[in-house]
Amino acid sequence: MEGIMESLTRRVAGWPAWRRWGLLLVVVALFWGTLLMSLHTTNLPLRLLLVAIAVATMLFMAYVGRAVTCEGRDPMRREDRRYVREFTPVMAAYFLIMLFVWPLHKEAGPLWLKGLIAFTPAIPVALMIMAMVRYVLGSDEFMQRMHFQALAVAAGVVGFVSMALGFLAASKVLTVDGATPLLLVFPALCLTYGAALFWCKRRYRG
Repeated sequence: MEGIMESLTRRVAGWPAWRRWGLLLVVVALFWGTLLMSLHTTNLPLRLLLVAIAVATMLFMAYVGRAVTCEGRDPMRREDRRYVREFTPVMAAYFLIMLFVWPLHKEAGPLWLKGLIAFTPAIPVALMIMAMVRYVLGSDEFMQRMHFQALAVAAGVVGFVSMALGFLAASKVLTVDGATPLLLVFPALCLTYGAALFWCKRRYRG
């Protein structure tokens, strides 16, 4: 399977830039579309199918992203393969927990059971972070430098936005739910980190 995906990535890497970006946008739209559809359907088989499509699309997105940055012209590194193998099942577990386990906390009776159910999504998140740390530490010095630069940018951007929103909420300009900002910190870090890493790779390749 990995060989097929790498062969496809090399082929896509030879496309014009607009075609590579267009494919990436289509894949991203498909990922979010199937994920949102799974949240709004009560049909169990359909929901499981949509989650499976979302996970497969997320895996394909990783290879298309390599083609966009022109990394797809080179063989995938060992740490990249390991990261994909570790990250994909953990994300699948996270989606399934959020869809089928976490909603049960609303009907849980004892407080300890409610807390246990509400905490379960944090377990795959912890495994995601461990996979990310192993990925960065397993990279060579040059890649580590880019990862740390991207992390610094992500921390600065998310920290600034958090402080700005905090000031606006404290002055009653915005009304913010107490749990929402906490839940958005990690996804915001991941998205900003990914964008910053992409920028770093493009800058060095340029």
